Amino acid sequence: MGRFRTEKDQFILDLCRGKRVLDIGCVNHTLEASHLPDWRHAQIDKVASNLVGLDYEKEAVQALQAEGWDIVCADAQDFNIRDRYPDGFDVVIASEVIEHLVNPGGFLCSIRKHLAPGGKVLITTPHAYGFGFSLEVLIWGSEHMNDDHTATYSQKNMECLLRKCGFRVAEFHWLIQDSSQMVMHSSLSSKIVAKLFFWVQCMAAGLVRSQFSKEMIVVAQSV
Repeated sequence: MGRFRTEKDQFILDLCRGKRVLDIGCVNHTLEASHLPDWRHAQIDKVASNLVGLDYEKEAVQALQAEGWDIVCADAQDFNIRDRYPDGFDVVIASEVIEHLVNPGGFLCSIRKHLAPGGKVLITTPHAYGFGFSLEVLIWGSEHMNDDHTATYSQKNMECLLRKCGFRVAEFHWLIQDSSQMVMHSSLSSKIVAKLFFWVQCMAAGLVRSQFSKEMIVVAQSV
């Protein structure tokens, strides 16, 4: 069934503690994100024994490299940096990445080649049957999604995809987005709506079925 959670960042940090970490998609869309106090890549850097970032946003990567960050500019769907990091990584983080990709199989196979023995990949992604999406389909006839998303995943097809790419699922968790993310909303009204929607989702997922959760966290290991 998986565990029900209302936080994400702390879970990621705990998994990265004392580990060699590759953080895929570390730019987080724009360079401005790296200047915010809650930039996850910087938070991981505080707990990991070694941290490398990977992103395809060339200009942002170059700017962060100039600031001293160890970040590689590469396509997450087909990358090979093993010559630079021959020991591989204990943990690969791919938070809110896979739903943007047209070649998720290439993405997972590239990750598997870079895992050290016993290494883990952590994936977070929206859940296709989350209560929010279901409610939007009921009201508007279709879900409202990021225009850059190419797919949404359920627990079953995520497990199938991982298995076909040489992984087994070690942990699975249902996730409701932390209400602290309301900082992303600019107006008071949008903050209120986001807070109400957060609690509605918590009730749907916590009291009815955990499968109504907005997102999922998957931790997998190569087989």
